[in-house]
Amino acid sequence: MKIAILGAGALGCYYGARLAEAGHDVCFIGRSVCEPLKAEGLHVESVHGDIHLPRVQVCRSAEECGPVDLAIVCWKTTSNDLLGAYLPALVGEGTEVLTLQNGMGNAEAISAFVDATRVYIGLCFVCCMMDVPGRIRHLEGGDIQFAPFVSSEPGIARARELATVFEQARIVSSAFEHAEQIQWCKLTWNIPFNGLCVAHGGISVKKLFTMPGQPERAEAVMKEVCAAAEKRGFPLPLDIVQYQMERTRIMGEFVPSSAVDLQRGRPVEYDAIWGSTLERAREAGVSVPHWEQLAADIRKQLGRA
Repeated sequence: MKIAILGAGALGCYYGARLAEAGHDVCFIGRSVCEPLKAEGLHVESVHGDIHLPRVQVCRSAEECGPVDLAIVCWKTTSNDLLGAYLPALVGEGTEVLTLQNGMGNAEAISAFVDATRVYIGLCFVCCMMDVPGRIRHLEGGDIQFAPFVSSEPGIARARELATVFEQARIVSSAFEHAEQIQWCKLTWNIPFNGLCVAHGGISVKKLFTMPGQPERAEAVMKEVCAAAEKRGFPLPLDIVQYQMERTRIMGEFVPSSAVDLQRGRPVEYDAIWGSTLERAREAGVSVPHWEQLAADIRKQLGRA
């Protein structure tokens, strides 16, 4: 497949490297990493096996790349206002678009530029960081859950095919019928842990677990997220809270993406991860006091109180 990676940060470079290693024609589109990738290639230090691609195709603009089979949107949701400047040049007859972004509302934004039946959601459960442009540290996870934005038999079948493509690139993958179901699944981690690490000024999960009362606070928020998902018709696995707590406790010095953005003075994905999802919980009539307080603390940290 000819694949474009929109957003060559840690996430885009990690999955793009896996797909390129598997033999796909991958074009990375990004400005800040363009020269480092051209000069030194792409290096991935991974718990699942290191990758070094000495030569990678990298473009500053979508026009340089041209139409592709699959466009994968990996940039932060705070860059979604650029979709109109990039997607049209990548979309040809039959092009599909996959968003690997956080939160909710991304597929809706993408469907303004491509038929909604060709939009897919992928939820990543991965810890990876890019301390130096073109050099990725993959610390844990990497699994992706796929679902069609518009649930239909053809869409579900294609989601399974996409999962197979990623499986062949050594990425554990699975397919589901409903996008919102898998979105809530990831939000059980992102809302409490990404959120608390931001609320405390941009700390690691290791630091969070040393702070009295904060693991318990994370668990309380997570239970409210699960209640919202169930009320909206997407009950989550009964053991998901215990699973998320246990896997996070051993992540060590990992700093979640939004906390990294806060540290570096970049926009934080408040609306996609906490704002729009909290609105859906309210619409469902779920009481979420711990989640509401966390959102208020994040807004205060961001100067949006």
